[in-house]
Amino acid sequence: MPDFGFVGASYEAPSIYQDAQECINFYPEIDPTKAPGSRGVVALYPTSGLVTKAQLASGEIRALHAMSGGEWLIAVCDRFVYKIDNSFTATQIGTINTSTGYVKITDNQTTDNGLTAYIVDGVGRYTWIKGTDTFAALPPSDGPWTGASSCDVVDNYIIYNQPDTQLWAATDLGLAVSTTGYYGSKDSAPDNLVALIVDHRQVYLLGEVTSEVWVDVGNQIAGIITFPFQRIAGTTMQHGCAAKGSIARFAESFAFVAKDSRGTATIGVMTGYAYQKISTHAVENTLVGKVISDAVAYTYRLEGHEFYVVTFPSVDLTWVYDLATEQWHKWLSFSNGAFHRHRSNCGAFFANQNIVGDYANGKIYSVQKEVYTEDGQQIRRLRRAPHLVNDFQREYFDELQIQFQPGVGTTGATNTSGGDLYIAPYETFLIGPSEIVFIGGEHIVNSDITFNPQAMLRWSNDGGSTWSNEHWTAIGKQGKYANRAIWRRLGMARDRIFEVAITDPVRAVIISANLKSSVGEN
Repeated sequence: MPDFGFVGASYEAPSIYQDAQECINFYPEIDPTKAPGSRGVVALYPTSGLVTKAQLASGEIRALHAMSGGEWLIAVCDRFVYKIDNSFTATQIGTINTSTGYVKITDNQTTDNGLTAYIVDGVGRYTWIKGTDTFAALPPSDGPWTGASSCDVVDNYIIYNQPDTQLWAATDLGLAVSTTGYYGSKDSAPDNLVALIVDHRQVYLLGEVTSEVWVDVGNQIAGIITFPFQRIAGTTMQHGCAAKGSIARFAESFAFVAKDSRGTATIGVMTGYAYQKISTHAVENTLVGKVISDAVAYTYRLEGHEFYVVTFPSVDLTWVYDLATEQWHKWLSFSNGAFHRHRSNCGAFFANQNIVGDYANGKIYSVQKEVYTEDGQQIRRLRRAPHLVNDFQREYFDELQIQFQPGVGTTGATNTSGGDLYIAPYETFLIGPSEIVFIGGEHIVNSDITFNPQAMLRWSNDGGSTWSNEHWTAIGKQGKYANRAIWRRLGMARDRIFEVAITDPVRAVIISANLKSSVGEN
């Protein structure tokens, strides 16, 4: 039975007896040159690892923003604001009034001070001027109100909202201050404005359950200076934003966690003035009845894949949507024997790298596809296949072969001393589940040790409610390109689910799977 659907995306239905598929720390890639159903038409590639680039104050990295020109990355950690250069040297430039919660940053070329960062944290608005390297909180007298929770830039205006109202305002043209105090109101429906974002020079005002679009029409009417934006007729949409931190630019539009008057939480993208849902029932099922207002998201691109990464802290879960395949997978950290949300809390593209900030420890990471650990910590990758049912007749499973990319084993042992290793008699080394025992004492160098990465198989015969013991087999030592990962004599079931996991720090690519089985008469 070649390629029985083993390779695929995450899709766990409300009842696991309908579907219990998982794809954790793998992402599917489709080969468009192959016919559907052929070997390798869909493969699973390992998600990227993390490498520390900078250590800020201990706490949540609340925002990252690559300044125009690419010279500086602005980061907010706890209540501290940093500028980070291309060598990832971080310098504190100021503090804000809050230490937790969502922060938004934009920038603009102002006519008086040049490139200026604009930072909002809900209760305050702040600026950092690159040319003078000065950080300041805007005074309460600036603009029609104090504070904002969302901001962006359009037509040389910085725009921002007043939290928990329908109101939004703009700075003076070409400046980072708001001396005129002019503002507008999201007025097509009574729900409050949650966040705003500029797309193709149009301002999308995302409310609690409805949204609308405004455009710059100029700031003079009959010679009188006015608020320069007006609502575009016919652009009211019946979807709002459930979490202001979930909005992220995606392809030629933007994605966000949505909410409407029917109360359902979905994830979608804007297509012109229409909302297009991209979340599946399986994704939405994980959010039913859960707190989702604290969701945060960012996007990044890798080898033609553009990923929308959305984390739900209260649910302890990170989902990733791949624009290239239109499929979802989970990107999760593994600790204390369980999966948890991914460590990344926000992201930016800076210094030709995808950069993310940790949600708890103040670290700035580089996302690297050739790294197979999470800042040195183990990554557990898991694929759970669809149900195998043949009219609920007994099916006897003789052999399962999973085609991993072979020959990816590592050489060398973890050696913190920096010198050669002395292996004591009968000493056992573990890297992931891979194990090597040395019979006699040996003085060797790191490169003398070759590790054979292992894959773990287990299965369920009752729809995913209970599971078998773990069964391990080798993927293949480095250079052993003909190795095959095979499990034999796998028993009988009327409803079988196979699950494979790997924790070794190697390029664990799953190309395909083949199953040999026979069906009984009852």
